[in-house]
Amino acid sequence: MSHPHYKEQAAALSNHARPVIINVDDLGLSTAVNDAVIHLAELGRIGASSYMVGGTITDSDINRLNQLNVDIGLHLDLTGIFASALRGSLKSIIIASYLRRFNPMQVTDIIKQQLDGFEERFNRAPVFIDGHQHIHQFPVIREGLIKELTNRYSDKIAKGMLSARVTTPLINDVKSWIIYILGGYAWRKSCQHHRIITNDKFGGVYGFDADRQQLAMLWKKWLQAAPCHTANVSPTLIMCHPAVPESRSNSWQDDIKGAREIEYKWLISDEFAELLAQYEVKLMRWSDITSPS
Repeated sequence: MSHPHYKEQAAALSNHARPVIINVDDLGLSTAVNDAVIHLAELGRIGASSYMVGGTITDSDINRLNQLNVDIGLHLDLTGIFASALRGSLKSIIIASYLRRFNPMQVTDIIKQQLDGFEERFNRAPVFIDGHQHIHQFPVIREGLIKELTNRYSDKIAKGMLSARVTTPLINDVKSWIIYILGGYAWRKSCQHHRIITNDKFGGVYGFDADRQQLAMLWKKWLQAAPCHTANVSPTLIMCHPAVPESRSNSWQDDIKGAREIEYKWLISDEFAELLAQYEVKLMRWSDITSPS
């Protein structure tokens, strides 16, 4: 899905340029993640990040992200740090969604709480919507989310000023297709039906078990697969999960902390910058698609 404003942007790109949104997930999870987002934005390596309500971010960090024109979206969360009666493991959320054990009103209430929390912290609506472990595309959750987005942001949707992540695989690997099969097609069709702008392809999927060399090969594969520009197709989205090692908040832990630190070191490297140049990557933001012309 595209938008007239993006068609103008795409027309200005070379035939070989690859428009890509590089999005850092999990903003707010820790100071180490927040610091990584800011530093990568300062280096011109990322253009967007999705915030977990229930996390923490300082006013000075928000101001810096604004200065750097980083698009901030909502990282809808039922499996991470947002405290709710429905919080659980990814497996339990998948089962409850697909067996429709969730109370839709309870799901909608949690969605409202997180949108309210985002708006209160950032003093504005999210530029885009995605989900922690892709829960935004699961049954019951996606219906509640679409309903709340269309009720709350109908004016923004009408103006093409709200976007959402879809998970259409960029490359043919098993994990990407599993993610997409778990509601990705239905979520994409729902976004199209309600005229919510989306990315085109989706990359960045791996098992968080790669060393630096393997991560470099993965990024080469993703960037190589990213389509060159066309006025009729939105940019590719590649997610990442970096965190600064030895940050001023060094006591935090999560299951993929080691992978986050490897990702950060790779994303700030000259080798990564050279790869972006080699594949003529044009770093995009969600607002490059959604801002009215």
